[in-house]
Amino acid sequence: MSNIKVVDVIERVNTIVVDTTKTRWPYEELLTWYNDAVLAVVNRRPDASIKNIDFTITPNKSKQTLPVDGLRWMDVVSNVLTGKPIRKTKRLQLDDQVPNWHKKPGSEVASYVFDERDPKTIYIYPQPTTAVDLNIFYTVAPSPVTITDFESDNTTLSIDDSYLNAIVDFMLYRAYSKDADYAANAQRASQHYQVFQAELGDKSGIDTAFNPRNGRDSNAPTA
Repeated sequence: MSNIKVVDVIERVNTIVVDTTKTRWPYEELLTWYNDAVLAVVNRRPDASIKNIDFTITPNKSKQTLPVDGLRWMDVVSNVLTGKPIRKTKRLQLDDQVPNWHKKPGSEVASYVFDERDPKTIYIYPQPTTAVDLNIFYTVAPSPVTITDFESDNTTLSIDDSYLNAIVDFMLYRAYSKDADYAANAQRASQHYQVFQAELGDKSGIDTAFNPRNGRDSNAPTA
């Protein structure tokens, strides 16, 4: 749960760019860049915006799609009714060992397959013939913040407070990019974007670390 107000983040950015009249960078514009910043953080750190739910599968189908607010699968944990764990596996293993696995019925799910090229989809094996619940967690698309009264709004950050500095640096990158025709501001924009990237790490490395195919727990298959 965040304790930092969005209006305080905007005020912090306004102080850094020294726009006391709020004319060069109006608060409404800074709010747009705040929303862009949160989305940029989540794109680079999928673990920054997570939902853990009981998910009802579509029966008789291997292909399962995230809820509408999802950006990418993170993990499938267990069958809710029995509590039995669900293991990550590689498609090649199932293709070789159970060629008809996409049409294999079963009472509960034992394994799932994930491909980072299609992050909103998984394939389960076997496929229950009735709707059952799985415990899952996934990356949630952050909802844009709207503010009408910047003097009294109490909306807090939509992700953890630990990402404050990254959000501020992304907003400053956008702010100085507005005046990028001036060499000094272009340099400032570039510097803030580099700091933003450094604070979050390279996206490709993060995607690899949090890719369900690679396994981040002791139960993940090694081949």
